Amino acid sequence: MGESQTQVELEQEAVIRPTFNGAIRVEARPERLSADAGALMMREVMERTGLIDWIDGRFNDPRRSDQITHSVSELMRTQLLLLAQGWSSADDADNLRKDPALRLSVSDRRQDVPLRTPSTSRTPDGLASQPTLSRLLAAAADPENLKVLKEASLRCVQQHCRWLDGRQRYTRLTLDLDSLPIVVHGQQAGAVYNGYYQATCYHPLVLGSAELGYLFGAILRPGNAHTADGAASELSDYLDWIEKNLAWEVTVRGDAGFPADDLLSLLEQRLRPARYVFRIRNYGPLRQMARPFVERYLQDLVQRPDELRQQGFRAHELSYQAKEWKQHRRVVLIIVPPEEGELLPRSFYLITNFGGTSMPAAELLALYRQRGTYEQQLGDFMNTLTPHLSSTTRPKSHYRGQIPRQRQVARDAFDTNQAILSLNVLAHNLLNMGRCIAQRAQTAPGRPKTYGRSSAGMSLSTFRQRYLKVTARITLHSRRVWISIAPEAAKLWHNWWDYLQRLGAVPTVN
Repeated sequence: MGESQTQVELEQEAVIRPTFNGAIRVEARPERLSADAGALMMREVMERTGLIDWIDGRFNDPRRSDQITHSVSELMRTQLLLLAQGWSSADDADNLRKDPALRLSVSDRRQDVPLRTPSTSRTPDGLASQPTLSRLLAAAADPENLKVLKEASLRCVQQHCRWLDGRQRYTRLTLDLDSLPIVVHGQQAGAVYNGYYQATCYHPLVLGSAELGYLFGAILRPGNAHTADGAASELSDYLDWIEKNLAWEVTVRGDAGFPADDLLSLLEQRLRPARYVFRIRNYGPLRQMARPFVERYLQDLVQRPDELRQQGFRAHELSYQAKEWKQHRRVVLIIVPPEEGELLPRSFYLITNFGGTSMPAAELLALYRQRGTYEQQLGDFMNTLTPHLSSTTRPKSHYRGQIPRQRQVARDAFDTNQAILSLNVLAHNLLNMGRCIAQRAQTAPGRPKTYGRSSAGMSLSTFRQRYLKVTARITLHSRRVWISIAPEAAKLWHNWWDYLQRLGAVPTVN
């Protein structure tokens, strides 16, 4: 009687009873449940593209082979899937070690073995721990491994071209340049107060494509770095790779912080000159050259306001050479009517090496305005991935509760944060590939005939919530693993899977 009463009391303590509805009981059961079943979909994308195998074959693993429990491929899947699913904190790995969907998604083993009791001491029992993933980041900070992660992000774009769009390469592609702040709250190496953003941050350079929705790479820089610092040297490497593997013609696009003479000369003097369009600052000599055109526009605005507003903008061709420039370059003055509530028109300048015949002012302005899509893409990246660059230089003071026999040299915290940023870029590209498949599965019965983002209208966070953050019950029966999900999610998954099957095999990429 006493034991029975005690058991009832324990059960009552384990049950949560909301006060708003007395009939509700919340309890914990030892069942295989997961809120991240969509990780299985992202594993399918990784498997079909062969991206993890490609990284595993080139990644330098400094660990001793007799002490390895989790392979590099498992660790890389774990890190990327945690980021894709929204788990960006280092401690999340420990809290999710027993999640059945994640265990199935990251494991090298087949059938139901990832969910069974380990057969040996070196067989993984759940996800890798936070310290193990930290060692992966330390290894990824090696300069050769950073190159592997850099090229892996580019290969995602190449796989999109070959697999999703069915093309060997694109005729034209626009490469967007921009920078963004990543705020930190510690003593991270290179983190400096930035007066423009009014925060202690890093200020990385980010390259990508607004047309495709992918990021080509991100170069970590100190918080006080100028927008264009290092852009010329980094851009040259990316252009070489894109022209060799992805597109015949490349146009570079950016805001007013980039058009320095070294960068413009680099683009103009390449063996295959790259076209560019940048906004340029409102320098004094330019204002003097533009004054007659602006005054004439003001007169016309008073006399024919409706006509000018309907026209949208007025463009004037200029030729300009700044003091530090070696030659004159084409500059287009753009004048637009004032916004509602404003009195004066707005004007700005675009600099380009397109000829006036091949790229008239109207087409040039339309090309530059598409940069807004890239800015939106960067915002989506920051909102969805929220990179946490938290690595600092701290030598290990203990290991498994004991003082280590040998003090290890502290890892390079700046390079480690670069590795974290590169992994976030790679996770973004995998998410974007999954989103493109999902969007096209809803709108197109087969392979699209034209390339393009095709995912406009569905942000990465929306894709994650609809397709990846899916609750499931996992059961084992006859060596098979059954995943039970809600009918609403199942419909989305079936459409996604059917389109994936129609895409066929992934073309081999050298």
